Amino acid sequence: MDDFGWVIALFVLLVIGIVVVLVLNIGKSKKIAEQSEQDLAQLVNSLSPEKRTAFMLQVNSVRKDPTTAVLLALFLGGLGAHKFYLGQTGAGIVYLLFCWTSIPAWIALIEVFGLSSKVADYNQLKAQEFYRMYSSYA
Repeated sequence: MDDFGWVIALFVLLVIGIVVVLVLNIGKSKKIAEQSEQDLAQLVNSLSPEKRTAFMLQVNSVRKDPTTAVLLALFLGGLGAHKFYLGQTGAGIVYLLFCWTSIPAWIALIEVFGLSSKVADYNQLKAQEFYRMYSSYA
């Protein structure tokens, strides 16, 4: 019976740890999202008024949410769901191929800590691509 109590205590600690990581990363992702919005506003303001709407439509169609990426990594990271979400299909397939080893799940738990900034970088890269496209038109 003592062994069973030890397992339950370990499980409870693991769940508490996951919840703490989730809460911390959601707060971090909100700050990163706010900074990303400010950067996007600067790009939009530098475009002519007739190009702003089309630019924003395209940016919003490819934009990814940091909270969604963190949740996918926490709960489906062993299957590579967060990789597929960010358009990294090759890495997602590798995660799927090795999901039976549980190694991708452990890697995904580690990736959770830096995932918000990866999503912000992805969003910024896409916004820059569209900005270059719209600013090059005469």
